[in-house]
Amino acid sequence: MKLIAVATDFSDVSNNAVDYAAKLSIAHGCKMLVIHVYETPILFTSEMPYTAVEAAEKIAKDESTDKLEKLSIEIKKNNPQLEYDLILRKGLTPDLVCDLCTEHNVDLLITGSTGAGVVERTLIGSTTTAFINNTTMPVLVIPPESSYTPIERITYTSDLKDENIKQIEKILPLANHKMAEISVLFVDNTIHSDAEKFSEIMKEKLRKNISYPKLSAYICTDPNIMNGISIFIKENKSNMVCMLTHKRKFPFMLWDSSVTKKFSYHPDIPLLVLHAD
Repeated sequence: MKLIAVATDFSDVSNNAVDYAAKLSIAHGCKMLVIHVYETPILFTSEMPYTAVEAAEKIAKDESTDKLEKLSIEIKKNNPQLEYDLILRKGLTPDLVCDLCTEHNVDLLITGSTGAGVVERTLIGSTTTAFINNTTMPVLVIPPESSYTPIERITYTSDLKDENIKQIEKILPLANHKMAEISVLFVDNTIHSDAEKFSEIMKEKLRKNISYPKLSAYICTDPNIMNGISIFIKENKSNMVCMLTHKRKFPFMLWDSSVTKKFSYHPDIPLLVLHAD
């Protein structure tokens, strides 16, 4: 990785994501790009004079500029060795952030989540969901309670399909730095009796598709897939959980539609969302 971007709206959740992005960038020797997109905060009408429109836009820009400068001071104070740039633009936040990431060849986009809990209701806010829907790059979602720690264990959820297994390659830039263990997890919600058979299938697929020294395969049985994942990442002490999305709109396109029904997400573990090719 060469460039990590983080989107901010200056909220506490965003500031936490910026801090995480800064420390991750330093750990991986990357440059960081801090992006803020502001929108004019009033509704215009045809009767409104143009001077009022200009004034509102100037106020919004000035406020954003001031907040971005203050954030930059904090970044510099807490991370003096970090190389970073700031981008301030006017527009629609999700679309423009994703366009800027594409323009600057960003390797990873980081954003804060709205809270911990059920994925489709509170973990992923509307802006974060739009980021994921509008880009094909990996998106790392940082919960409010999460603080950066070196990535030593990543849990990758899998349905054992070849496409899903091959996407593990996209995790390697994050895992390689500290040679983190990647735990590939299959949750058997049909409670198959032949767990040994599934274990052999997983190991064979991993050997065939992925060359990485610290790669392990696990199967757990649970009628609720998200509950199985939640229990595993807690017991495995994962620093990050990773899921693959498909072409359907997030969060309904995770590798199994039932995955989004109920996921008691740990409030201190980031979620890495990958996009299927």
